[in-house]
Amino acid sequence: MTSARIAAGHWREHVQARTDLMAGKNTEETTKAIWKRTRLAGPADVAQLATVTATYDKVVRGCEGLTSPEAVACAQRLTTLQAAAASGRAAAGDWAAHLEMMRAHADGDFGAEHAQEMWVTAWENAARNLNAFARADAALASAPACPP
Repeated sequence: MTSARIAAGHWREHVQARTDLMAGKNTEETTKAIWKRTRLAGPADVAQLATVTATYDKVVRGCEGLTSPEAVACAQRLTTLQAAAASGRAAAGDWAAHLEMMRAHADGDFGAEHAQEMWVTAWENAARNLNAFARADAALASAPACPP
């Protein structure tokens, strides 16, 4: 979950920077610094999450076959973990799509006007998956622990 938290956190910062700029809370200089820092961190976010996701099935199978009373807590935690992981991947997917859009624009695949339209759309839609992940991650924090 750490990888999803990092990716979603950078995406949230990236989105919030525009929100704060528009509200007069950030200067353009501050906003651009946030965008640069998060944009540069983005590819590592996406790569790390892909690596973790590839090993996710091993974790999911960790509760299979448990029959002890503790198995109930593990099953509850696993269900909560699966929901958090899915919503984390969705938020990180939005981030990956935005990073790809920025790369394509930088490569000259389309002009500034189209890039701005895409950015505004991504910004307008970002809260849905970011907030869903925040709720699911909070639920995971309060889910029962799996006993050792």
